[in-house]
Amino acid sequence: MPGKIIHRRSSNLTKRFIAGRRRGHNAVKLEPTLTERILEAVSGAPGCRIEDVVGNFPDFTWNQIFRELGRLSRNRQVRLVVNRRGLTVRES
Repeated sequence: MPGKIIHRRSSNLTKRFIAGRRRGHNAVKLEPTLTERILEAVSGAPGCRIEDVVGNFPDFTWNQIFRELGRLSRNRQVRLVVNRRGLTVRES
């Protein structure tokens, strides 16, 4: 029937997500983003090597982490420093 409205049941999770989107943000945040996780790791171990950061996140590839570190560096949220230990990451 072309004009008939079908009512579907939505879960509370879906309703909260939609309500949050209407307010301009995510109402449900299940886990921190890669950015937040990297910033937390760097703040906990300032001057750590890039290999140490990659080792902290086995669920991400080296490439994903390196690209995110590059973006964070361009936004001046972290500093990538080359020294005798190799490439280290520091908070800005």
